[in-house]
Amino acid sequence: MPAPLLLAYDASCSLCCRTTLWLARRDRLGLLHLVPLRDPDLLKLAPELAGRPLEREIHGLDLATREVWAGADLLRPIARRLPGWRWVAPLLAIPGLPRLLNRGYLWVAARRFRRTGRPPFA
Repeated sequence: MPAPLLLAYDASCSLCCRTTLWLARRDRLGLLHLVPLRDPDLLKLAPELAGRPLEREIHGLDLATREVWAGADLLRPIARRLPGWRWVAPLLAIPGLPRLLNRGYLWVAARRFRRTGRPPFA
């Protein structure tokens, strides 16, 4: 069984909150630890995230290996931890797909506050 994965997300982003709620509902094994990026204890739990652009994209930390992922690169580690979704992980490694997914993710992440009028990364 894979080690727990800490996910640092932006709790002021409605898209981020809906996504983490979706993940939490499917995390029957308790392997995803969802932590708002403004939680004062985040960097105590995950000092590896210090200095990273946490407000620009979601970040994850494997709590056993301390490996860090960001943005769409988190899809495979997340899929490996969700029962019923593990079959997706190998598909996410198809050549060229990770780069395409990351470009799409970054495009959406940069525009996630357009409806609310909140300036991005404020």
